[in-house]
Amino acid sequence: MITPLRILFLENNSADAAIIRSTFKAGGIACKITRVQSRDAFGALISRGCFDLALSDYSLLAFDGLSTISHIHDHWPDLPIILVSGIMGEDLAVESLKKGATDYILKKRLFRLVPAVRRAIEEVAERTKRRRMKGQLIEARKMEVTGHHAAGVAHDFNNILHIIMGFSGMLLTKLPIADPLRNYAEEILRASKHGAALTQQLLVLSRKHKVQPVVTDLNAVLRDQEKMLERLLHENITFALSLGTRIGNILADPGYIGQMLMNMATNARDAMPDGGSFTIATSKVTLDEYSTHIYPGSLPGNYILLSVSDTGTGMSEEVKARIFEAFFTTKPLGKGTGLGLANCRTIIQQSGACMSVTSELGKGTNFQILFPCFEEVC
Repeated sequence: MITPLRILFLENNSADAAIIRSTFKAGGIACKITRVQSRDAFGALISRGCFDLALSDYSLLAFDGLSTISHIHDHWPDLPIILVSGIMGEDLAVESLKKGATDYILKKRLFRLVPAVRRAIEEVAERTKRRRMKGQLIEARKMEVTGHHAAGVAHDFNNILHIIMGFSGMLLTKLPIADPLRNYAEEILRASKHGAALTQQLLVLSRKHKVQPVVTDLNAVLRDQEKMLERLLHENITFALSLGTRIGNILADPGYIGQMLMNMATNARDAMPDGGSFTIATSKVTLDEYSTHIYPGSLPGNYILLSVSDTGTGMSEEVKARIFEAFFTTKPLGKGTGLGLANCRTIIQQSGACMSVTSELGKGTNFQILFPCFEEVC
């Protein structure tokens, strides 16, 4: 339950207010109670919100409990309201529930107050959780539809690009080295290859291209990619490859692991315009039940850790929370597609791996990816 509970309390009787405060204290509910006695004071506070619960006597000097319920629901429909009264009969109690009160408590039965408050707060939390899950489901369905559409467009566009690449390649075989038209043909081929790479990322994102996992030596994949990664980085960026010994094998698609590393290297390069260092390391790790919380989705066991880190600009918490969203990018218009890290997450998930990301503004970024050991000797 929320601690301390923020309670708006409408009560004219100071003695009754003191008793209710004591009831909360005795019931172990930490709370901050804001008591009001006038309609104007109540209206000013409720318009600002910032409360978790409203308590109200039924009989007030300027208005009654039913008016209170209506006024609160006009501003905060989800705010639970409990009427506390010394005179409420059965008919008024039923009417208050129909109007939207969460519960009603007679002042001579205040032993019911603490359980009623706990139940009201739990119900609000449950409704909030259901709404959040519904929102996530709707978003997932929207992304699924977008993915299907993107996959269809990507397939058609890929076919067009292959025609362009084919004819531009044929032109290059016909044009002499010194022909000025050769530069144009080379640019057409280069641009079409870049477009083909983007469509490949769309297909991965939409899960139309599945990874083809095989028993893979991760260190061997990294050695194969070393020269390619060096070419992606600027000259003022130091690249270090630190490979653990006898770390064992993983079950993954080497081609997609390479694509994931190139996406990460490109992001690291763009985050270090003035230079820095980019490091890839591997090691063996064992997670116990206490360390699995660091890597969402992990279980206790043996893993091979792939660490990818840079000394770039880093990310704020707000940016870090969105880096795996498709089409989200902090790069200038035309400099990024917002697909790189979204694809990395898809590749990691399809490889049965899990990941943790740490980053701080001005202090760089570190991706830690855990691949389950394929062999028992890991």
